[in-house]
Amino acid sequence: MQTQMRAHDWSTSGLGSPASWPQSLKTVAGLMLHCRTPVFLAWGPELSLLYNDAYLDILGERHPAALGRPLYEVWAEIRAEIEPLVNQALSGEPVYFEDAVFTLRRKGADEQAWFSFSYAPVDGPDGTVAGLYCNLTETTAKVLAEKNRQAETRRLYSLFEQAPSFMAVVHGSSHVYELANSAYLRLAGRQDLVGKTFREAVQGIEDQGYVALLDQVYATGQPFIGNRMPVIISQPAGEPLEQHFVDFIFQPITGPDGIVNGIFIEGNDVTEHVRTEDALRESKRSALETAQQLNALLQAAPVAIVMADMHGKPLRFNPASRQLWGDHPASESIAGYAERKGWWADGSARHGRQLEAHEWALARALQGEEAPRDTVEIEPFGEPGVRRTILNCGAPVRNIDGEIIGSVIAQMDISDRVKVEAALRETVTQYRTIANAIPQIVWATRPDGYHDYFNQQWYDYTGVPKDSTVGEGWKKLFYLEDQLQAAKNWRHSLATGEPYEIEYRLRHHSGQYRWNLGRALPIRNEQGAIVRWMGTCTDIHEQKLAQEALLQADRLKDEFLAMLAHELRNPLAPIATAAHLLSTGTLDPEGLSRLSEVISRQTRHMTRLIDDLLDVSRVTWGQVTLDKNPLDMKSLVTEAVEQVRPLLQAKAQHLDIQLSPGRSLVSGDRMRLVQVLANVLNNAVKYTPDGGRITLRVVEDDSHLTVCVRDNGIGMSRELLAIAFELFTQGERTSDRTQGGLGIGLALVQSLVHLHGGTVRLHSEGAGLGSELTMVLPRLPRLPQDDGPRRFDAGDALALPPARESLRVMVVDDNVDAARLLGMFVELLGHEVFVQFHPASAIECAHQVQPDICLLDIGLPDMDGYTLARQLHRIPGMENTVLAAVTGYSQPRDKQAAFAAGFNFHFAKPISAQQLESWLADVTRGRESLSTSP
Repeated sequence: MQTQMRAHDWSTSGLGSPASWPQSLKTVAGLMLHCRTPVFLAWGPELSLLYNDAYLDILGERHPAALGRPLYEVWAEIRAEIEPLVNQALSGEPVYFEDAVFTLRRKGADEQAWFSFSYAPVDGPDGTVAGLYCNLTETTAKVLAEKNRQAETRRLYSLFEQAPSFMAVVHGSSHVYELANSAYLRLAGRQDLVGKTFREAVQGIEDQGYVALLDQVYATGQPFIGNRMPVIISQPAGEPLEQHFVDFIFQPITGPDGIVNGIFIEGNDVTEHVRTEDALRESKRSALETAQQLNALLQAAPVAIVMADMHGKPLRFNPASRQLWGDHPASESIAGYAERKGWWADGSARHGRQLEAHEWALARALQGEEAPRDTVEIEPFGEPGVRRTILNCGAPVRNIDGEIIGSVIAQMDISDRVKVEAALRETVTQYRTIANAIPQIVWATRPDGYHDYFNQQWYDYTGVPKDSTVGEGWKKLFYLEDQLQAAKNWRHSLATGEPYEIEYRLRHHSGQYRWNLGRALPIRNEQGAIVRWMGTCTDIHEQKLAQEALLQADRLKDEFLAMLAHELRNPLAPIATAAHLLSTGTLDPEGLSRLSEVISRQTRHMTRLIDDLLDVSRVTWGQVTLDKNPLDMKSLVTEAVEQVRPLLQAKAQHLDIQLSPGRSLVSGDRMRLVQVLANVLNNAVKYTPDGGRITLRVVEDDSHLTVCVRDNGIGMSRELLAIAFELFTQGERTSDRTQGGLGIGLALVQSLVHLHGGTVRLHSEGAGLGSELTMVLPRLPRLPQDDGPRRFDAGDALALPPARESLRVMVVDDNVDAARLLGMFVELLGHEVFVQFHPASAIECAHQVQPDICLLDIGLPDMDGYTLARQLHRIPGMENTVLAAVTGYSQPRDKQAAFAAGFNFHFAKPISAQQLESWLADVTRGRESLSTSP
């Protein structure tokens, strides 16, 4: 995007050329382009759009047409949704939204998409909000995954709720109910179990021994299986207690650390079955009554029951058995059970192996095994490929002497329960997979804050071993200065239930401490109690550094503006005083001469300040073109020393120059290299006390020239050395600001030396110990052919008016004082002058007097100088009139625009009197001035 922005045609954009952008826009745009996450910047009245590479996936086919276009034009379909948020940000209030949904046009169709984003207002040059900065992330995949997860959870919970057996889940050592299906609630005789402890659930339950059984399972981790266990259930007021009999399974639930943190309760109410057996025992006196009762039991039992003789031949089986097995054959013996298809499904080593005839519970009961209880998968007869999971229980039937005379088996279809359990396990696996798939760190804790889960990104990011940070181990990865605050905030959230959020430094696996945003939210049950905390850590290191860099840049900007104001006021003060003295009209010629020298000297100083600013701007934007020629370093040093000699003499400093013998040739731009050397020497002079010593040494080897400038001045601290080459950076200034400048000298030096293929380094032992700047430039081994600039010949000459002593000169400037003073000066040179302050009056005057030369300002009211120049050339007789721009716009693009509009020359304000006088003399003689710009 940085490349595309440079090549983009900005003429149709409300932003204009990047060179004209305010510094705040340039700075924020630079931050945006270096950001790895999707970012866009909307700027100006039209909210023109800029964006980085990461934002291209969101734009899709809108790119590249979206670049520089108004925000609402690019995203027309969601304008109604984002406009209030944009207006809020433009009013100065930041905006943040997480998982906000929008309907976007993508690939020719409308679709919903979710985003987490923030709008931050960005101030313009005048301190008011000029645009907004948006950092966003598309969370569509995450939101859709969460919706799917919730749907799957609801489906699983529906299966759990509709299971024929009763089920419940209790959590913690107090056995607090987390879940209970309808069957369980009916058994308990109440609907408000969740959130209550097992002791609170049923009145008097602690006296029945179940709490002790749960405690045992929780402590040992061993499941408990109990048949026909009595449970006394309380009834509504005024009704007697009711006793039930239940087949219980208490299955421990363990966390990732293998520690039991809950118990799954599953069972079947066999009260009716028990009561039937009691009835059978009471009816021994009547075989017929017993047979009838037994037959009734078999017919009513919801589970498959089979009674067999001592050989294994079924004597009686109930309808549930037919429903379970289909139309199965009647086996005469145990061997006949080979016809039944069954596979072990108990999760042991034999899981999946087909049962042999003697392994069925009925056969083992006939062998004397008491109450075998197996989980088996079967294929019913007549239903090939259909599988059902059953709980297969058997027991031997004995006579009075204890001899086995048969057996009975009960088989309960638990297929649905097994599917629910498998689905629950799959859901847990999916949750863990999703947590490991997302780029953020995810962690979870128990309600008390005990950390018991971290996703894979945590271990990849920190590099710590698995499970090494469970509990309190995570704290040691925090930066020491952040640990206390993080722990304090976490304790506050645990105590109040408020969301946890903090920025802290977390140790990366590289050993670096990187800034992260930590957030956590509580998960509450239906009663509002916190049952878990889910948290994330997001790496915001680059954003944090960018914020700090932005604050530093803002501080340097403020300091620079203060320095610039001071440096500009210094020459303005004597100029204003001189103007006042001139207005009195009491000065003699000598006084007038002195005032003229003051004004000229201070004007030159202001011009140098402005030229420095323009130079650093040109270098920064890569607009400097070097006029390289073979140069002798000795002559460059001589010119630079001549420029700083008045400062040296004023401070009585000694300059020691050490040059190598012979010619020291470099390939470079003479003006720029002299500028570099003069800047370095000027810095040494300013920061060295009166009477100090400065050494300039030039040494050379086979391929390089090294220039060292050493002083015994105030020196530099380690912190200042680190940023000395940055723009607007300078050392300490004295109270009268006689030291220092605009803070751009060293930045300009470094840039110009780099353009010459060289390097610059700065060294100081510390404050008060002086400084040394070293420049290394490529050395020319011999003098190459001179490929200097093209010389002008006679064919380049402009068509000028015939030579004569006096010319008609029209001056056009809406600044009345500037126009009159310039006219007065030209008139003093002996020319006829016509001063105009408006383009319309200038055109009227040109028709009347037909001037030979026009000196035009560019920034004129109603019509700029470019348009005025074109209209003047269209006036009959003025086709060859010489036009010169006298303007404050002096960038290379301004000069190009002037020449394109028909100007012959370009002068930057303030124009030098000597330069203008020389140029007018050349024009008077009908010759071209080769210097077309100051």
